[in-house]
Formats: sequence, C-alpha cells, structure tokens
Amino acid sequence: MNSSDFIKDLNLVEVLSDNFVVERTYTGKYADLSDEKEAEMISLMSNKHWREVIAESFQEKSPWLYRIIADAGRPMFLDMLDIPKNGLYLDVGSGWGQVCIPLGRLGNSVALDLTFNRLNILRSIANQEKVSLQYAQGNFLSFPFIEKSFDTIIFNGSLEWIGVGREKGTSIRKVQIDALKKANDLLKPDGMIYIGIENSMGLKYILGTEDDHTGLQYHTFLEERIAENNFQTQGKGEQLPSKTWSLEEYKEMISESGLELEKVYGCFPDYKLIRQMIDLRFINEELINGTPVTEHVGISGEDIDRPLELHAMYKVLAKNKIAQYFCPSYALIIRKRGHSNGTI
Repeated sequence: MNSSDFIKDLNLVEVLSDNFVVERTYTGKYADLSDEKEAEMISLMSNKHWREVIAESFQEKSPWLYRIIADAGRPMFLDMLDIPKNGLYLDVGSGWGQVCIPLGRLGNSVALDLTFNRLNILRSIANQEKVSLQYAQGNFLSFPFIEKSFDTIIFNGSLEWIGVGREKGTSIRKVQIDALKKANDLLKPDGMIYIGIENSMGLKYILGTEDDHTGLQYHTFLEERIAENNFQTQGKGEQLPSKTWSLEEYKEMISESGLELEKVYGCFPDYKLIRQMIDLRFINEELINGTPVTEHVGISGEDIDRPLELHAMYKVLAKNKIAQYFCPSYALIIRKRGHSNGTI
C-alpha cells in the first residue's frame, strides 16, 4: 500500500517517503509535549525500547500521561467493533498509536495527526512493534483523502478538539458537524465511524469535577456561547479549544451529518482508560442490580471523591430509567444512513 491509495490529489501533499505524507497547507495545532521533548524521545527510541523510554520520561514526572499512553484499556473498544480484516482504516488524531497500531495488525492503517514529531515517535513505536502504518500530517477537515475509501474511521478523543484553529466566529459544533459530514463522504457504503468522547452531562461534571479539556468546573454542560465566554473570563485563552455534548445532542449532530447511530456504550471510568463498556440499552438494569462503576478525574486520573455516594446516585438514576444520560463518556458506533443495524 502507498499514499496514492487514499490521497486523491498528491499535489496537495508533500511526499516524504513511501509511507509518510504532509499536507502542504492546513490550520490547527495540538501538542501535550514540547517539540524539544518529542525530539529527545525520538532520539532515545533509536537505542531503547519505546516502553522503556515512555516509562523513563513520564512514569514519575507525569503519571497520568504515562497511564494514558501505556494502559491496555485505551484500545479496549476495538474488541467491540465489527472491523473487517484487510480493510483500510483511518485513526484521526493518532497520538501515541494505541489505536492505529492494533488496527495495523488487522489491515491497512492510516495515522493522521497534526504534529510531525508525534508521528515520528509513532513511527519509531510501530517499527519496534513490527507494524506497517501509513503516516499523514495535516488537518482532517482539509486533508485530501479519497472519498468512499475507508472501512473504519476512528475519532477516539479527537472530535472534541477538531475545532482547534477554526476561524473566529465559527462554532465548534459547526466544525464538528463538518468533520462528521466529511467522514460520511470518506466511508465505504458499509463502513463504520467510531467516536470515543466525554459526556457533557456526566454525573461527575454536574457534581463539580473539572472539565477534562479546560480544567474548569461546572463548564462542560454550558451552551457553547456561554462556555466560550466562561473560558475567556477565566483567563484560559482567547478561543475555546474544545466542546463536548450530551447524549441527545450527539444524536442530533450525527443525524444532521447524514449519519445514523447504531449503538452506544457508556464507558467507565471514561473512554480514555476503559474498564467497563455497558450497552446503554441495558445500563439501567445493570446499575440497579449492583454493577459497580468506577470514575476518575479526567485531567489527573485521581479517584473521584465519595465513590459510595456516586454509586448510590447512579442506582437512583437507574431506577428512574435515566442513568444512560449521565455516564462519564460514550462510545458511539455510527453508520451511513440506511446501513445501520438499528440496535440503539
């Protein structure tokens, strides 16, 4: 496989190698490390196993980031998906490769990321894991992918950030819907989209736990215009970088994008480090029967205070048949309209 198999206009990208391309013009930037730190890690991985480098870099200094990178729960959702073998898959916001590397063992996996050095780190990891990937640097919204080419498109922790670098005055919601519409165009007729994302109405957020993306309390469930103002007033920056939504709001966005929601799981403690994926059709029954759930603070990984009280609240919500609206995160399985099994 090479880049011409999924890029419709090679004039819009710079081909660095047979498996690495860079979009010539795009907007947006996302990074949780400095360029210098990423370059240092790339150098270290030339002589050490990547897990050793990750541990030395983060296990003590940034234990939460270390868990996010190294924890086996990150790609757990892949076991719940009907992914065709030997297909073409796109991981939007591929990061450290916890998703695109397992996909690369199934078929042809394209890692898309905004950051050049992060893709180079991923390439070092994939080479050590003996997994062949295609690497694409650029913005999903503008990258020249071939339409109707992908079997599976993954937004695992990336749809909420898709509005970074948007034009002033443009809402995050609009950009997210544009991204979903583009994903619809890129899917094969029987293809699938997966989204792992927080629930803005998660019980922990209502009780005061900080937003995973801004660190602000009582923020996730605000209307976008109010959330933008809150972000600016708190001195966090000029432009709200991300936005999550409630279950019904996700359903509306998916429908507006010409897509159809097939199935939803509630993810505990969240989609980042999954320990439980509970089908929303059965979540009230499971919680009433005493299925224990765990939650943590999304910006630090620390346990939520008062877990017994939280569990008691979930049981009451379940008895009222509304617990599905208060999960910390969702796993959304989406198909083209008319191609869903309609199990939700």
